[in-house]
Amino acid sequence: MEELTLEIATPKGLFVGTFSKTTKVEEVISTVITEKGLDGADSLELIHNGNVLEPVQRPLVSFGLEGTVQLELVATGSGV
Repeated sequence: MEELTLEIATPKGLFVGTFSKTTKVEEVISTVITEKGLDGADSLELIHNGNVLEPVQRPLVSFGLEGTVQLELVATGSGV
């Protein structure tokens, strides 16, 4: 399977989307911000199991994500 389903908790509710495994983290954040009408693209980060997905230039596959993945989109430095 070359795609991931991401279930991302955001300040404005759940975002569910399918992305290629080679999609960069920064592209996912940008998509969620656009879809949910969020502010502060530079101050948001994706969290998976308590770990920040960074650097944001890395593709999703480099984090070992598979299938359907639960993530959180949070303000930088806010923790989980």
